[in-house]
Amino acid sequence: MSETPEHLRAIDEMLDAGDFDAARVELDEAGSSPAVEVLRIKLLLLDESVPPPVAMQKLIQLMRQHPDAAGGKELYQEASRRAYQHGQSSVSHSHPPPPVRPKDEE
Repeated sequence: MSETPEHLRAIDEMLDAGDFDAARVELDEAGSSPAVEVLRIKLLLLDESVPPPVAMQKLIQLMRQHPDAAGGKELYQEASRRAYQHGQSSVSHSHPPPPVRPKDEE
């Protein structure tokens, strides 16, 4: 993720390369911050520990508390894309918008 802080980029690269075990070890030692939590969610999404809609819910909860969490929005978009590809319900697609009435009916 391009927004990932410099000190966490190695973990992000491990995740992108599919080295989940090494990333998990590094995340266990990384402490706690919004950026670390985003990477934890990314690990869960990529290793398929959680389905995309669950990852999206976790990201929503995190971003409500930390709107500028590094990489959060980008990961949310990726989770949403994966949910759509797999035909899974997603927060953004779960309810169609209400019908629009023509102005002359109002």
